[in-house]
Amino acid sequence: MQSVLYVDSRMRSEGTDSSFTIELRESLHLTEHGMRVDKLRLTNSFFTTDLGRHLYYKDGSGGITSHAIPEQAYTGTQLAAAMQTVSSRTTTYDPNTNAISQAVTTGQEWLSDAALKAYSTGFPAGASNTAPLSLGTVLGDSVTVGGNHVWTFVKMSPYDYLFLRSRRLTVASSQDPMGRHDVIACIPLTRGVGAMETANSPDGVYLRLPTDLVLRSIDFSLTDYQGKNVNLRARALSFELCFD
Repeated sequence: MQSVLYVDSRMRSEGTDSSFTIELRESLHLTEHGMRVDKLRLTNSFFTTDLGRHLYYKDGSGGITSHAIPEQAYTGTQLAAAMQTVSSRTTTYDPNTNAISQAVTTGQEWLSDAALKAYSTGFPAGASNTAPLSLGTVLGDSVTVGGNHVWTFVKMSPYDYLFLRSRRLTVASSQDPMGRHDVIACIPLTRGVGAMETANSPDGVYLRLPTDLVLRSIDFSLTDYQGKNVNLRARALSFELCFD
């Protein structure tokens, strides 16, 4: 028998909009059923700084110094301006190549996440050499050209796609990049901040659930590819679970 379960994070029994549990009024009995996700909807509420907002530089005496830009969603021009304000280094954005250039101060060069692993002190509260909470993810690869450091292609969104997960609905035939089996849907982010993002399971695909599954409560989480919960900023996540 086919069944449909409508899920809305605003009706959760506990948790947040991106990590929550729902309680069913009646137990749902599933025997050798397949499952798909349809009509998933969420607001793209992700800031450029969601994975980090710090810029790190050598301090000229063997240590490091850091500067933090305000938390927000940036355009290229806005990001370059914010970087210039906190670092006091001339910084420009090129809309033709989507690159950001910043003047180099000799002896006080910018430090990538990889370079930061060589330092053990000097990090702001909550950051470390293995988790510097930097702008590195959005800034991307870089080169030094003349007297400028150039990030050759900057992206303003911290995420390209997200995973909808459920430990209660673990599927052996589903595997994420880290080898976990709790992914029930992949959500590409294509619309930009403030817009409604939508997703469905691929046409004709039903994930095979464990035999004789009885559900009364179900957990869900919305994460990046590393399994870290994202911040929906109190915006609802909704979708349909269709069982064949």
